[in-house]
Amino acid sequence: MTARISFSGVSLNRRTQEEFHYDLKRTLFNLLRAKHRKATIRTVLRDVSFAIEGGEKIGIIGPNGSGKSTLLKLLCGILRPTTGSIRVDGTITPLIELGVGFDGELSLIENIVYYGVLLGHDEATVRSRIENILDFSELYEYRNEPTKTLSSGMSARLGFAIATEFRPDILLLDEVLAVGDERFRRKCSARLDQFWDEHCTILVVSHDMGFIRTACRRAIWMESGRIRMDGDAEDVVARYLQSVPTEGVFRHGEESIVLPIPEGDVLA
Repeated sequence: MTARISFSGVSLNRRTQEEFHYDLKRTLFNLLRAKHRKATIRTVLRDVSFAIEGGEKIGIIGPNGSGKSTLLKLLCGILRPTTGSIRVDGTITPLIELGVGFDGELSLIENIVYYGVLLGHDEATVRSRIENILDFSELYEYRNEPTKTLSSGMSARLGFAIATEFRPDILLLDEVLAVGDERFRRKCSARLDQFWDEHCTILVVSHDMGFIRTACRRAIWMESGRIRMDGDAEDVVARYLQSVPTEGVFRHGEESIVLPIPEGDVLA
């Protein structure tokens, strides 16, 4: 089967988070105090290569700052590699930062059309799904309100509903089930189950090792921007858990469970 995704010698260099926060006023202030420093560059991914065939379900695991989320952002074009090449065959739906990109001044209906077109769907098709999207997100009563009136959780629900209304060739998931309350999370999980068939290629970043073991046949373990191990999900998860320091793990029966910690901004 032809690979749907291939990374060949991909590396990514980015400025440190400290440098992202610099603005003109701060730069001038530091110059006056003789404290201005040159921008520092950090290598986020280092010579990453792998291939994924159509229909594979891949779990991406590793500690915080290992490059997992960065890998997905490269894959869907949010970031561009410094060196190496990336090839993608098929349509992609990224469930990475739900609700990011909404225009707060536009109504929910206008943002549904805008967001759907950004995902690569034609306007007529998106408009034909507006009712379904509003019903699933349980936001129908807000349909003509500015999106800025929604809470962050409601915006995430809307983003999830739009992205999952259409069946892509490739689905990217990055800890997306922390959306709304427990009832709505179960509703989202049930919808994602519909994608888990032989035709959809799925890459999922998760700290839930039980989920990776049961839902994925293959896992890629990232560490310090490199692939530490790539293979059978059971084997990769077992090796990963063995490597985790005991102070970052608690025991539940016979299994070690890694405590989830929010991703960092630069080395996500």
